[in-house]
Amino acid sequence: MDRYALKRKSLNTQRQRVDRFVLPQENIDNMRRRKALDLLKENCNMEIWYSKYLQQKKFLKCIDEAFEFTPLKYPQDGLYHDHSPQHEPLVTNWPCMPRSRKYLSLADSILDLPGYSDADFPELLDWNCDNILIAALGRNYHKWSWQTQAHINQGETNSDIFCCKFHPEGKLMAFGTKKFSVEIHDISLRKLVDSADCACIYFGSYPTCSITAVEWSPTGCSYITGCSNGILVSRTKSNEIISTARRTAGSTIMSLKISPDSRYISVASVNSDTVYILTWPELAVYTALSSKYWTVKTLAWHPWRSALLAMGGNSTDVYSRIVLWEVPAAKYQDYRLGLNTYYIDSMLFNHKSGELIVSLWNPDPGCKTRLVVMSDPDTAVDEWGEERHLFDRIRHMIFSSDGTMLATATSEEDLIIWNFLPDNKKKNTKRKNFSALPVYFDKLTHGFSLR
Repeated sequence: MDRYALKRKSLNTQRQRVDRFVLPQENIDNMRRRKALDLLKENCNMEIWYSKYLQQKKFLKCIDEAFEFTPLKYPQDGLYHDHSPQHEPLVTNWPCMPRSRKYLSLADSILDLPGYSDADFPELLDWNCDNILIAALGRNYHKWSWQTQAHINQGETNSDIFCCKFHPEGKLMAFGTKKFSVEIHDISLRKLVDSADCACIYFGSYPTCSITAVEWSPTGCSYITGCSNGILVSRTKSNEIISTARRTAGSTIMSLKISPDSRYISVASVNSDTVYILTWPELAVYTALSSKYWTVKTLAWHPWRSALLAMGGNSTDVYSRIVLWEVPAAKYQDYRLGLNTYYIDSMLFNHKSGELIVSLWNPDPGCKTRLVVMSDPDTAVDEWGEERHLFDRIRHMIFSSDGTMLATATSEEDLIIWNFLPDNKKKNTKRKNFSALPVYFDKLTHGFSLR
């Protein structure tokens, strides 16, 4: 319609007033409104655990809440997705109650671990429910009390120790030794209770292996061992063999982890790109996941989910990766950690908060280890290591029974105790106990229950 200057207008036909400088919110689509904030995100080339990045992310969150914006998802945020036609992408992240402020700090307890840097396998540290910390060095295992902050005493095995694991009740401990045997010791008495040799003889070879991995079931009625020949043996608490398997083509077993509901066990070998999931305790193959793009370094089951497995590994381009795997649903998703070259050495879920703590090591000169606490693959809620160069790479981590303290063993032969969460007596009612029914069946059938 033509418009003329100074033409008379009706009072009822006035147009809606529009601000000359700021357009009304309803006149701008959501993606355009977020363009300025997206530029801030895209131009950020910092790691997700840097303090400046966390401040910017907190600022963006405040802006979202103030203007009632829906937070956008960033699939290009340094994440790498392995699109396999056999699997669907993992939709949800792990359950978690993230911290509201930083807690990770040194607890002023740094102990010496002489000879730990020469150990072939790092899992030589464990913490029981009585707050007794065990460090296995050579043929000796040393007891340290958190209450008294002192070394109590030490025991001895018949051969060099390659791995160790506390019984869930904290009274017994299984030691995997160099000379093809696993030894069960009473920690309070410091004496050998029982022992058993590897089952290599059942596969046509004399047992000349070493026990490189050991794991108790959550029920405590059975356990499993893995050796340098790739042989897996599940046994009852009284050392009766339940089942044997050889699923890793003769390579050395690196990690054995039983799921919280005692249905599955994850198996990984040294320098392998494949993770096997077996049924427990029959050791029948359930599924497997492999990729030519990574080498598996560490495994961790989420304590609040029945079968959510996190795998940490290093890719061929020297980047750390985390793979979240919903085992029963056959869904997984692959994430890259960091913009720089980092090696992932250890990874662990906290059973109190559900957070994931990751140990990363940068091989570049002048760089050291970083401890990163994550609430999801894109969010770091706490970290230690920025602008600090005190400790070398952390090879193994273990939580205390209440989940508030963290013990780490470094390649510089230091045992470091950390404050991880505040010590409060409030119980977490959101956690689920998956072991009640398996405990009943194991006690009823003496470890031979089939699930």
